[in-house]
Amino acid sequence: MYATTFTVAQIRAAEAVLLAAETEPDQLMRNAAHSVFRVAELMLGWATLADDHFPSDSPTRTLILAGPGGNGGDALYAGAELALAGRKVDACLTAGDAHERALNAFTNAGGTVLEALPEERWRYIETYALAIDGITGIGGSAGLRPELAGAVELLNQGREYGVPVLAVDLPSGIEADTGLGGGLHVTADVTVTFGGWRRAHVLNPACGVQLLASLELPHMSINEPLVDTLPEWAADGPPLLSANRAVVPSPLAGGWPEDMTTLRPAPVTNTAPGPEDDKYSGGVVGIRAGSDTYPGAAILCTAAAINATPSMVRYAGPQALEVVRALPECVVTQKLEDAGRVQAWVFGPGAGTDAAAAQELRWVLAQEVPVLIDADGLTLIAEHAELRELVKERREATVLTPHDGEFERLRKAVGVEASNRYEEVRALATAMKCSVVRKGRVTLIAPEEEFFWVLGVDAGHSWAATPGSGDVLAGIAGAYLALGHARDWPVEFALAGAVSVHAIAAKLAAGTPYGDATAPASRIVEFVREATAQSHRKEPFVI
Repeated sequence: MYATTFTVAQIRAAEAVLLAAETEPDQLMRNAAHSVFRVAELMLGWATLADDHFPSDSPTRTLILAGPGGNGGDALYAGAELALAGRKVDACLTAGDAHERALNAFTNAGGTVLEALPEERWRYIETYALAIDGITGIGGSAGLRPELAGAVELLNQGREYGVPVLAVDLPSGIEADTGLGGGLHVTADVTVTFGGWRRAHVLNPACGVQLLASLELPHMSINEPLVDTLPEWAADGPPLLSANRAVVPSPLAGGWPEDMTTLRPAPVTNTAPGPEDDKYSGGVVGIRAGSDTYPGAAILCTAAAINATPSMVRYAGPQALEVVRALPECVVTQKLEDAGRVQAWVFGPGAGTDAAAAQELRWVLAQEVPVLIDADGLTLIAEHAELRELVKERREATVLTPHDGEFERLRKAVGVEASNRYEEVRALATAMKCSVVRKGRVTLIAPEEEFFWVLGVDAGHSWAATPGSGDVLAGIAGAYLALGHARDWPVEFALAGAVSVHAIAAKLAAGTPYGDATAPASRIVEFVREATAQSHRKEPFVI
């Protein structure tokens, strides 16, 4: 399931409908605050179990950082509920004032307003079990004011010692529509939002665990007016950004509230062969990877493709003998033209960037099948204008899979203006007339040309940030591209599934009986099959 995100303008338009229907002051705000309260109660139990510096029978104390706007009001109303539930709650008003009714409710419930934050880190850590961030809301720009640096530093240091941060709507300093954080922003362990996902929830991992609570009055909810903000044909309005998360964490104190939604993994189409399938019919992929300098790239990429789908994998390149020794089921050859029929090509991991490699890429681009270009292939695309023109002229799907550094070189070569990751990936896909998979903790998949939809996948962890991991993803995605070509899947859906499987495999690879540790690319490959099986289960993969 692909979850739609909404812009600030869309959220505000939908909220205006409910605000006009309120029958008592702050009815909607108190509704949102109750969701914050429920998550805060859960996290207080989580923090107590997770950190030894809280005795099991000690009362837990919460610190609220409240700005003058609606999010500060949400946080203070939530603090009032915590106080009425017997919790000790302090609040610091970051602008010197706050939403008046929410502040009155907070103090009347027994909450304490601080004149200043604790100056010493250790005093903060020993005093508080949870911090609630309500400094700014969805109207805030990227980055916070310099005078808030001390507060942000205190929260960040506290997180390192087991004092989690719960953000209201968005971590303060994160821009809702772009996910940009500027030089100063809060990093949250959990963010609870209301009614509909904001773009930043998938664009910036600083949101932590993303939770979506309902937003409603007794006689209506925000769902209908929010959907009404979507144009009948999405190309007539703001481009859509979907939100998915491959690995969903669960707190130590049990599951998240049942009526709150977490981001779910992108759907992964079943790769199982049908009764009529054979080794040739289910997406044969050809791989040109590796060289004398980078022999491991050939094995990693090919092994990933073999483990991703049941179909044949053909390898063509100088590491043919090494590949077949490691992977006897692979069909190998030294030359591209001898590889035989395939339904997609992968070109680039460790393949080299010299004139011979450029000529091989020209040959691959001339084939009338989908082509995925990664690593050294991307360098060749950035350096050779005629190769970029060949990509633009192709009729079959072409997929570029850059990480941010490779993307920057491509962006400059093509002449795409610098902006944010989301806008840049759309612009590059349009300029190159191909699909672009911009890799990272959050991977963005932009379809070719002026399409209205971008797929965003938050891995949910960063264990895939390791050498060779991209080669593994190229193999999985190439196999899915070939299978999608055989079964007539939309290219972007196949790619989103591959990204999710890769992220799950990396998390599984990091697992040990004692907790997570490094996940080398060779180990990620070993878990592609398990990750595939996990991706087909009804429930998402939970840490």
